[in-house]
Amino acid sequence: MKKNNSAPRSNRKKWFWGITATIVLLLAIFPFALDFYLQKKLPDLVNSKTPYKLELKNFNLSLISGNFTATDLKISTKNPDDKKITQIKGNIKKIQITDFGVWKAIFSKSYTADQFLLQDSDIKMRLAPKSEKQKKKSEKPDIHISNIVVSNVFAEIMNAEGKPVFTGENINVKLKDIEQNKDDSKIPFAFKEFKIDAEDIKIGVNDFYQISSDKIFAANKTLDLTKFHLIPIQNPAKYNSKNVFDFASERLLATDFNISKDSLIVSDITFTKPDLKVTSTGKNIVEKEKNPKEVEMKIGMKNISFQKGKIVVLQADRDKTASIDNFNFKLTNIVFDKNTVKEKIPFRFTNHDIEADNIYLKANALQAVKIKKISSKNSDILIEKFQMAALGKSTNKDLLNVTTDEIKIINNKTKYIGQKLNVNIAGLEIRNPEVKIISASKKSKSKKADSEVPEFALNLGFIKIANGKFSQSALGKEKLSVGKFDMVVNRIISGNQYLKNDLPFEVKNHSVIAKKVFLDAGKYYTLKVDELKNTGKQTDMTGLQYLPKYSRAAFSKVIAKETDLYTITVKKIGITDLYSKLIKNPAIDISKVNIDGLKCGIYHDLAPPDDDAARYLFSKKLREVKIPLFVKNVAIRNSNLTYEENAENSKIPGKLTFDRFSIDISNVNNGKIKGRPTTITADANFAFYGTANTTINWKFDVMNPNDQFYIKGNIQKLSADNVNLFVRPYLNVTLDGNIDYLKFDYQGTDAGIGGKFYFKYNEMYVNLLNKKGNERKLLNTVANWFIKNESTGEPDHVVIEKERESDRSFFSMLWQGIMEGLKKYLI
Repeated sequence: MKKNNSAPRSNRKKWFWGITATIVLLLAIFPFALDFYLQKKLPDLVNSKTPYKLELKNFNLSLISGNFTATDLKISTKNPDDKKITQIKGNIKKIQITDFGVWKAIFSKSYTADQFLLQDSDIKMRLAPKSEKQKKKSEKPDIHISNIVVSNVFAEIMNAEGKPVFTGENINVKLKDIEQNKDDSKIPFAFKEFKIDAEDIKIGVNDFYQISSDKIFAANKTLDLTKFHLIPIQNPAKYNSKNVFDFASERLLATDFNISKDSLIVSDITFTKPDLKVTSTGKNIVEKEKNPKEVEMKIGMKNISFQKGKIVVLQADRDKTASIDNFNFKLTNIVFDKNTVKEKIPFRFTNHDIEADNIYLKANALQAVKIKKISSKNSDILIEKFQMAALGKSTNKDLLNVTTDEIKIINNKTKYIGQKLNVNIAGLEIRNPEVKIISASKKSKSKKADSEVPEFALNLGFIKIANGKFSQSALGKEKLSVGKFDMVVNRIISGNQYLKNDLPFEVKNHSVIAKKVFLDAGKYYTLKVDELKNTGKQTDMTGLQYLPKYSRAAFSKVIAKETDLYTITVKKIGITDLYSKLIKNPAIDISKVNIDGLKCGIYHDLAPPDDDAARYLFSKKLREVKIPLFVKNVAIRNSNLTYEENAENSKIPGKLTFDRFSIDISNVNNGKIKGRPTTITADANFAFYGTANTTINWKFDVMNPNDQFYIKGNIQKLSADNVNLFVRPYLNVTLDGNIDYLKFDYQGTDAGIGGKFYFKYNEMYVNLLNKKGNERKLLNTVANWFIKNESTGEPDHVVIEKERESDRSFFSMLWQGIMEGLKKYLI
């Protein structure tokens, strides 16, 4: 008989399908059961399992659809004194969430919903302080809500320190089709339609700044903020930045407002009565952000304007360093993107219109700039009533006081290209500037900075300065002044490659005219010039006066040793430059110097103590000039020279005069410019004492180590009366008679002078005088027996040799050589 095995197998199948059906049924029923359970027990769960107390009138939850609705909800914290948990107190008329991804939230911690709705609510929260783990965690919550509707909500959300995260009243928000951006370098979210209406808004931007606004309205692509304010909320010392910003505006209005993931485009933005306050933190170095992300968004604005604004900049000690009392500012076609942010100015614009009144800038503790008004439209800038003022006194720094009525900057197209500054200006006009420099009595040596010069290029069409004034003073005394100056400089070009040149720029041509120039020329003299004109290679001066500060008697009292006193005036001076350099590798290289109408008076008083210091000849003096020097020709015309020497106890000073003086000097040099001749020649002619026609030829080589020289002279028809002007006070004698000529042909070195001397005279008598100036008749008679009173025919020359006294000048040595020749003829 066979066994039947099909029955147990059939039972196992029934059990399997029964269990499977039960599991499927449970799984199918579970959401509905959980819905039913939560709907009945959620308030109890919240009240028993959380630190919060929850009351609600109506509650509907569907885990299948992800819809949640609650009305008349009240929530509060059981222990309001426990600061370790988030404190909540709220009354919510209605809250609704649709299409919430429950399972996605549970398993992937991603929170998505189609719509969030909140109506007629009053919510207050104080967030719990973050744990150490939360502080280290930098991930942002993954929340995606497509639509948000908030109606008539009052909210107050504070952080653990009691500072606002978000507060507002009468909040009404409608955001439709919200798109969020995971890329931090782009705009975080965008929406197709928005409408916002709220009052008394405060938003905590971060730990350092807060935004507030009395009223916000945004709809139909328009954003309107009333009493907008960006407020710093920490002590300036806590900021990781050089400055802290406090910005307020009576109104901020943006129209035609479009926002997407990649761009923010606005037609017009207007700030009414903006008020910017910048406070320094006192930090020169701040920590830079590590691995900064590149900007991938684009911001474009057709017009941005600031109306009736003001600015103030304060140091860390609250000292004001800059301010603008009133400004109006408009830019058009502004672009900010990943390309512009890499440049010095991180945005571009096409046109601008600026007006600013009462500008103040404190450069340092001793200098400040004040400007009455600046106006600029597109490429032209007008600065009115510019002033740089000294704020105090300084013994080690020069101070400036500068005023000018008007500065015009014409067709300014200056801009950055990458990191390179391109200064491109058609012209600069300055009207009625007055510059005053107060020089320091003890200047400190300034240390040269080793910082690299930023890359730049300069192209300036012209500079015009009209009716300027200049002065420099020290210790209350004027040292330099210009009564009036005008300047025109055309086509100025510069750049980094020019900085290696003698002048760090090039100019096409220029003209400078200065009138009533005054210079304190040292302890004893002043220099005045009626007019000075420079047109590049040519410099002309008229009305030059080099005058002593003291009378002759007073001068003799203030000098420690014998010193000449000069009085010099010149009608005209013309200087033609060749290749002179003034800054790098300076050199004086001049083609020609013309001097017309020179009057030079030299007075020497023998009463002060002798100056025993060694005096060098001109060749050695020139060799010791450090700067390379070469003047091809110096021409002096229509001039007069006078030398007076007042011997002790003499009533009348000795006097030499050189009238109608003219001289040509060639190759004035110091041997430091290669390839130029080193021998100087001087050819002079003049009327000695006004009547005796005289010629002088003088030559010496600057590089001769012995200071060798050659000099020839020819004096015709010299009156004895004129000679007495010098001989009487100096030798206490007078001469009577006539001199036909006096000639000499000398050569010498720094050791002495010698050569041939020629003298033709007739009816010559010598009169010896006593201390009272009366003649000594007996001595005169005896002396004239031994003196030749006439040279007959063409006299032969005598040879003289005179050793030089090292403390005497070249002209003193020459005069002694002439006196030596006279002695040999007369005695």
